Amino acid sequence: MASEVEKIGKYSVLDVAGRGAMGIVYLGHDPFINRKVAIKVCSNPEDPDVDSTRARRIFFNEAQAAGTLDHNNILRVYDAGEADDQPYIVMEYVPGGATLKTHCDPNNPLPIQQVVEIIYKCAKALDYAHHRGVLHRDIKPANIMLTEDGEPKIGDFGIAQLTSAETTQLMTAVGSPRYMSPEQANEEDLSGQTDIYSLGVTLYELLAGRPPHNQSALPALMLSITTKQATPIREIRPEIAPELADIVHRAIDRDRSVRYKFGKDFAEALGRYLDQVAHPVDKVLSDEEKFTRARELEFFNDFSDKELEEVMEVGSWEQFRPGDAIIAEGQREHAFLVICSGDATVEINGRQIGIIDKGGCVGEAGFLMPIERFATVKARSDVSAVKIEGAIMDWASIPVQMRFNKAFQKTLIERLMATSRELAERP
Repeated sequence: MASEVEKIGKYSVLDVAGRGAMGIVYLGHDPFINRKVAIKVCSNPEDPDVDSTRARRIFFNEAQAAGTLDHNNILRVYDAGEADDQPYIVMEYVPGGATLKTHCDPNNPLPIQQVVEIIYKCAKALDYAHHRGVLHRDIKPANIMLTEDGEPKIGDFGIAQLTSAETTQLMTAVGSPRYMSPEQANEEDLSGQTDIYSLGVTLYELLAGRPPHNQSALPALMLSITTKQATPIREIRPEIAPELADIVHRAIDRDRSVRYKFGKDFAEALGRYLDQVAHPVDKVLSDEEKFTRARELEFFNDFSDKELEEVMEVGSWEQFRPGDAIIAEGQREHAFLVICSGDATVEINGRQIGIIDKGGCVGEAGFLMPIERFATVKARSDVSAVKIEGAIMDWASIPVQMRFNKAFQKTLIERLMATSRELAERP
């Protein structure tokens, strides 16, 4: 589609990428960084229920919400402004622009494992956003793009809620009806669980070829969402494993005490399922694949992509087979590791005292203090891990040092609490 617009702000316009109810998306070029960008321009809304003032608020709300986030699976916002009294947002350009909506058609499904991998990454991305005070509130297949490599990118933060912002939010805005959580339908207070519900509905639809609540009339749809449980997904697609079906239905449970509380909880459940059906260790991984696997770990949750890239530049990717010593008692090696797949046992004098799962950190005590290792950590299954050697102060920027300090403190506190609970439970 050709464009009559030649320039928006400092950006050259190359073509029209798409049109929607809120405006036009152009394919543009950033001359300063020499990269293609997507430019969303707020024009006169085609939707008669959306006035121009509210449309402008939605645009700048998206820029403010998404602009605070830096995650590999969230569509990046680079810039925002106004040209000829029309607000615009400059975003990451995704070639092809396909969304998950194309794979909700039962005639065009994705493989089950690929669906789970996509939703796993989206759950991690939402957990990242929620920890930074951003609720999306409109998660649905059409708002999740896929790169040419199949990586998901969550976009369209137009009605997102910044939980810590002092500015007036679009509190009356709600998500798309079929993906709306029961608490949205009931106009109750929202938390990250509303995004988890909507992502669960997306997972259900990608697997079943239809959403869990699909009534055509809005009152009947709202009644179903707020009072009825979804049809068991294995009744629609029997080849879905019971373990996966349980995960799907927990994510979309009306009862928030049953539903996953955090995105990381949803992601961890999906990760355990993937570990059961896939080989946890690949012999050869590209740098991008290593980064992606590290990005998924809770240990690195507070690291931005740039900060994690800094870590990966100095870290080495290590692999261990069952029984291999990851750390040996008595060593004085100045290093620590973060387990990216598999799990390991912790032993002292040959006696097992604990287990470290995917995302756990090992060796941080010896890394922080020049003492002999007082325990042996052995791979219990195939294990891959990022190994960091050398003093952090010698190579890490100040922000990265702060991230590590926070992660180490959290790890040590969790282990201290676990030890205290164990001691308290002993007769």
